[in-house]
Amino acid sequence: MHKKLKPLSEVDYWQIKKYSRSAFENIGSESYRQRLVYKLLNTARVNNQSDFFSFLLRTLNSKKGDENVRKLCRKLEWVYPLNPENFEKVAYSIIIGIMAAGKGE
Repeated sequence: MHKKLKPLSEVDYWQIKKYSRSAFENIGSESYRQRLVYKLLNTARVNNQSDFFSFLLRTLNSKKGDENVRKLCRKLEWVYPLNPENFEKVAYSIIIGIMAAGKGE
């Protein structure tokens, strides 16, 4: 059974970026996040959703008790599956959120 694609709004992308930033505040060091961003950028560039979410969810699984991680996972579950255009926007929202983590307001 396939889930139906949902139309995503700018609010959805903003929430994904916000939740990603909050979730990654307490995950790994700055250099760890930079390596993760590099991997995610490479998978997003070639539209490899499987590897993108595999890298991301393995990282988030290390903090699955964190409320911010749960918010991000619930949002990703809601938006999934993604067409290529929406995947690119979601992927870059996540990547920008990770890059902003630990940078303060």
